[in-house]
Amino acid sequence: MFAQPQPLRGTMLPILAVGLLMLSSCSFSFEVDPATTVMVEITGVNDEEDRDDIRETLIGMTDGSSHMMTSSASGEKMTVELSPVEDIDAFSRKINFGEVIEVDGRTVKVEFVK
Repeated sequence: MFAQPQPLRGTMLPILAVGLLMLSSCSFSFEVDPATTVMVEITGVNDEEDRDDIRETLIGMTDGSSHMMTSSASGEKMTVELSPVEDIDAFSRKINFGEVIEVDGRTVKVEFVK
């Protein structure tokens, strides 16, 4: 009774090709610049809600409106890689979720305080 929809293979391939061509001409990249990336190592974090709050706080501490962030947690330790951050010292002074224990290059070590 009802007509079966026909596959769009004939039209999808050109659309996909044009989309890929447009993306390849953009200067967009998923790579982060090591010179603007900071590693934040936080100890004493046990609760996932606290980890979420820390991630939100750190996102607000980046330089600019766009950011790249990866995070992982194991036991009481949480590690966050965040970019862009130009001034590590200024960034470290903004940390309000714990005590900064050490700043070594672009790595900031923090003891979480609830």
